[in-house]
Amino acid sequence: MDSPFDEPGKIFADKRPFDEGYTPETILCREEEISRYSEALQDVVEGFGPNNVFIYGQTGNGKTVVTKKMMSFLREETQQHDIPLTILEINCNKDDSIFNVLISLINQLRSKDDQVPEQGPTKGFLWSTLYEELDQLEGDVVVVLDEIDMLGADNDKLLYEFPRARKMGSLENTRVGVIGISNNHMFKDSLDPRVKSTLCEYEIFFSPYDANELTEILDHYAELVFRDGTIDDGVIELCAARAAQEQGDAREALDLLETAGNIARKQDADQVTQAHVEEAGSRVEEQRVLTIVRDQLTSQMKLALLATTFLNLDDESSPRAKNIYQVYENICEVCGYEPRSKRRVNDFLDSIRLYGLLERDERNLGRAGGRSYIHTLEVSPELVFEGLKYDQEGAESMLERYDLVPDPEDADQARLTAYM
Repeated sequence: MDSPFDEPGKIFADKRPFDEGYTPETILCREEEISRYSEALQDVVEGFGPNNVFIYGQTGNGKTVVTKKMMSFLREETQQHDIPLTILEINCNKDDSIFNVLISLINQLRSKDDQVPEQGPTKGFLWSTLYEELDQLEGDVVVVLDEIDMLGADNDKLLYEFPRARKMGSLENTRVGVIGISNNHMFKDSLDPRVKSTLCEYEIFFSPYDANELTEILDHYAELVFRDGTIDDGVIELCAARAAQEQGDAREALDLLETAGNIARKQDADQVTQAHVEEAGSRVEEQRVLTIVRDQLTSQMKLALLATTFLNLDDESSPRAKNIYQVYENICEVCGYEPRSKRRVNDFLDSIRLYGLLERDERNLGRAGGRSYIHTLEVSPELVFEGLKYDQEGAESMLERYDLVPDPEDADQARLTAYM
């Protein structure tokens, strides 16, 4: 049997810049945002203490990569000027409760043989322990909370405590600043008025990239990734135009370019052509949905999405908020999750909507039903079910183990009553 692998190195020179965690040496098309960011952090460099900064923008608009780069510069500058600084970074999509955030912060400050266990400690113990650890540092501390909107109602407590810690006497030596990163432009409006009045010192908005900006970004990456002469005319512009028409998402544009390259390589083509980009479009969209469902939704958000999907498939039921919550509670009971409040589940649905998986409409359901929000699935149920079958590491998910997820090929036959 001949080897099934293709001859290496024909299309790609180096694929590492396509990796999700890659931080480019040069960040393009974000000069204004970087300037505003440096203004907000300049006080740290001069020893005056950190300000609070909030970053807004849709997925793929450069918020996280710019923040990583700014934190790297900030470490270098403070070291150069002998300013003691500790930077703590939390992804609230992973640590999606104030309890998990506190544990993660403490464990970042402690040695590996002195970690706080996930089970047992109370919130009061965690807060007092965190403040003890912080005060031993002296100097300044910057806490980066990426995807902070995932914390829901826990935001108020967390964001109220940190900026006021010294004023309230919880900290004596250490000054703490918060950098909150959110996909939701309306995030600030959901905060308690007391939090808003003391927290939002600097706000930076990352707008979607336009086609010209995406073209510049893709040109830069193409030079790093592809061999000379392997990109046909119009390929970069087509990838940029398609991504700009959607959400101006640089990650989506890069995924499209990489997938087109993979297709060209598999077909043993000499160049990546516009035809490869067209073929890559449907693949990228499917992979985008699967990645969101598997890797970016929290466990509770997945429960809410499954409940909504069932109701969208059942002709005899309506995917209104009240019904979704009832189904969500039933799913929680089956698989042993503690159900959250109705308000919190509505937060989950709003977050899922921001990912483009759901659409919400307010409808008048008549005298008996009144006005209600209807949540309509914007992607195929087959993709939702496929994504829910596995967790981030590729292992069988909790929902799949409890036989709550229908086979994707049987999605049309899936009915709510069969799984509740």
